Amino acid sequence: MKLQSNIPLANIYKREEEFSADLASNLSALKVGAFEDAEVEARVGTRRADIVATGDSGALVVENQFGRADWDHWGRLEAYARLREARIAVLVAESFEELMIVTCDLRNEDSEIDWYLIQAMANTHQELSFHHVAFPAIDIQTERAGNEFSEFWQPIRSAGLFAGKPVPIRDEGWINKSIRGIDMNLRLNNRSCTVVLYIKGPDRTDRQRAVAALFESFPINFVVQESSKSISMAFPVLEKGKLDHDDWPEIRERLVVVGTEVYRILERSGV
Repeated sequence: MKLQSNIPLANIYKREEEFSADLASNLSALKVGAFEDAEVEARVGTRRADIVATGDSGALVVENQFGRADWDHWGRLEAYARLREARIAVLVAESFEELMIVTCDLRNEDSEIDWYLIQAMANTHQELSFHHVAFPAIDIQTERAGNEFSEFWQPIRSAGLFAGKPVPIRDEGWINKSIRGIDMNLRLNNRSCTVVLYIKGPDRTDRQRAVAALFESFPINFVVQESSKSISMAFPVLEKGKLDHDDWPEIRERLVVVGTEVYRILERSGV
């Protein structure tokens, strides 16, 4: 058996700014909560943070870098997180020294901010994975919610095409199902819900065109966005979302209906 080896992020991205842009479009991969409206190179005072995003529990600030995390980036993260009154602060790098891990753990003992050190790894297929190296001992978001799992997704996860494990509160912005190497998200934002396809790999451009052709007569027009690692196709479902609690039954129904239609089209196509 041939084991998959890792490659430096610099082999994939020419600049750290490109990594920031890709990360901003895939914040769910960090597994620190549901966020939207991600801004890259966001102004903070006279400086710029790599990524700032908003979520139900407050703001998220992310600093990312190639190689081993340095104290300059840690210092920036601390400053940006406090100036932006962030609830969650994340430093993403390829490795961390022990002293920084200890420092992050100590911050989490007495801070209202949740601090994370997250290791980014890339394999030879240029597929990224993220691993929590330091993180809060207690999930404050879950503790505040008073419930371990998402109430919204529970009926959808109980039966049908999208059945599966309960969705933790911190990840309730989406559920994922894959088909033929394509990731499909049912996404729940504050005031909208969407079905999104993520197409990755070296042949993603040609494959996205083939997938797009399948949906030329689909009743919902899709929006295409491209990053250095993937191409997404978003199908807007409703202008209603998590904050529209009274409309949750309708939102669930429409997400499942549209998601199932998209899934079945892909399933039949063989693309």
